[in-house]
Amino acid sequence: MSPADKLPSHSVLAEAGTDCRRKSRLFSETLDPVFRTTMETPERLADFRADLSTYLMGPALFFVADMQGTAYAFSRDRGRIARSGLDLIFVQLTLDGGDLRTLNGETLAVEAGDVSLFDLSRTMHAETTHCRNLTLVLPRHLLFGNEAQNDALHGLVLKRTTSTGRLIGSHLRALFEDLPDITQAEAPAIVTATANLVANLVAPQLAMRSQPAPTVRGAVIMEIRRYIEQNLALPDLGPDHLCKMFGLSRASLYRLFEPIGGVTDHIRSRRLRAAFDMLAGDGRRTVGEVAYACGFADISAFSRAFRHQFGLRPSEARDVDARHPLTLGVAEKQAAASVHDWLRVVASL
Repeated sequence: MSPADKLPSHSVLAEAGTDCRRKSRLFSETLDPVFRTTMETPERLADFRADLSTYLMGPALFFVADMQGTAYAFSRDRGRIARSGLDLIFVQLTLDGGDLRTLNGETLAVEAGDVSLFDLSRTMHAETTHCRNLTLVLPRHLLFGNEAQNDALHGLVLKRTTSTGRLIGSHLRALFEDLPDITQAEAPAIVTATANLVANLVAPQLAMRSQPAPTVRGAVIMEIRRYIEQNLALPDLGPDHLCKMFGLSRASLYRLFEPIGGVTDHIRSRRLRAAFDMLAGDGRRTVGEVAYACGFADISAFSRAFRHQFGLRPSEARDVDARHPLTLGVAEKQAAASVHDWLRVVASL
């Protein structure tokens, strides 16, 4: 296999050594669109290890993670859901260790050998001191066309004692072992086959689960999100504009966006994120030019919102690297950004 045929991949390993703090930050930064990741200072640095490898498999991502030697917390709240816009399903096999996971208002233990599923358009919090896992990240449409079934996936845990859990777990292990030999051309078919396997095996489990309240779902919400991303500069981009464009009532639009903090807050957060990226990446534009390019008509209101969102003035975004010695270097930022880009690509498929 030629290097050009191999799956694109990215890895980061933080462990005892002179570069431990920076690599730990890169570990957290790589996961940032998915989770707010926090790590306590290890009592014994020699025991600390935070290892993450990511493989782009066309319409899916494959994460391999190994965390030990300290306490880790991973949180996905409504604000992060709104900012990231990721409408994806995680199918995760825990190889070693485990975690305590809070979702749907319940806390449950995920143990070695268990397969768990969770929905990135829903909130979750997990804590662990030792966990090694394999995670397949899929667009929801690859699992079920029926949104009620996709809704019921969040928080499903298939214990290692069940045939369903063992079959899916065995497949994810085999997939992990074959990653070095899978070509980019083969990946889409393998991902589709894996999604079909998971869907067929978990479908009977879903019929027994209580259905959650309606949440961000389906083609309509993804189409609206894409439209918002492409039209952030429109001064009138808001509920009335979106209702007219998509033939929705205000009540329907608000119901769609309620789980991620509301449509107005979502538009504002996406505009502010775009403004931050412009300011950090392009020193030629003035703050006013960036504000107008992102749909803000009032520079003072933009500056207040920016400071509330990021904890710094717009002008300070230009030199954030210089002011924070632990901020990632250019090469590391680009490496983490590649994973962020892959997540957005998979979420848009």
